Amino acid sequence: MLSILTWLGLSNAAELKELLADSSPSSSSPSPYTSSPTIYTPDRPDTGDGPDTGDGPDTGDGSDTGEGSTDDEPGPEPSTPTPDPTEDAFKAISAGDCLAVYDTGRGGTTSIDWSVDVPPAPVSCADEQALVRVTATDTACPTSYGKSYWSYRSATTGDTTKLCLTRIYHATYCMLGQQSGDSISLAMMTAVACRREPVPAPYNQIMHITGVYRAPAGANANNCRRAAGDQTRYWSWLVDDGATLLCTTIYQGG
Repeated sequence: MLSILTWLGLSNAAELKELLADSSPSSSSPSPYTSSPTIYTPDRPDTGDGPDTGDGPDTGDGSDTGEGSTDDEPGPEPSTPTPDPTEDAFKAISAGDCLAVYDTGRGGTTSIDWSVDVPPAPVSCADEQALVRVTATDTACPTSYGKSYWSYRSATTGDTTKLCLTRIYHATYCMLGQQSGDSISLAMMTAVACRREPVPAPYNQIMHITGVYRAPAGANANNCRRAAGDQTRYWSWLVDDGATLLCTTIYQGG
């Protein structure tokens, strides 16, 4: 032992113990470094080629919108147009319908004042209440003896609906007339009660329909006589494009 201590240059055993303690590995020495693989775990599935670093959904082609998609958001509800009952009533009328509608005469000789503002439900064309027949709709309407039209423009839709009308004449009915001397102009679309009462200007006569006949060739007022020796003064018109003879007299009733 002493020879070992002498060889090491130590004088005693305590110095040997201290020497051994100084040469042992230190606990503060760094441990050998061993790298471990880095594992990427995305928060949600990624169908792109690289990790998703944006806040928005991945488009699948590597691009990021950054904002939530608005494709599925509902758009504004389409507005429903305000209904127009008058336009609906006009559009409900078809060619071939007959109506209990007439000119009151209050529009004078320049315009027609229809007896109602809205077309009523059609009636049978054989009914005595039928005063006009609808010959066409929404087209250019002929205007001549016994022909006119009734139109309505909707403020809601801006559309115009037009009814082409032909007058239906009934014997014993009365109409308005404008007399000047022996000449009388008949308001062809009018209808009035058969009684003596003031009439709207410029009319000054109530004309009584005495007959509605198929017009013979060369028809005139002489064809209106209802019996041999009939001395009644008649005024006549050819209507329905000359196919019908309309016979009238000045109303003389009470």
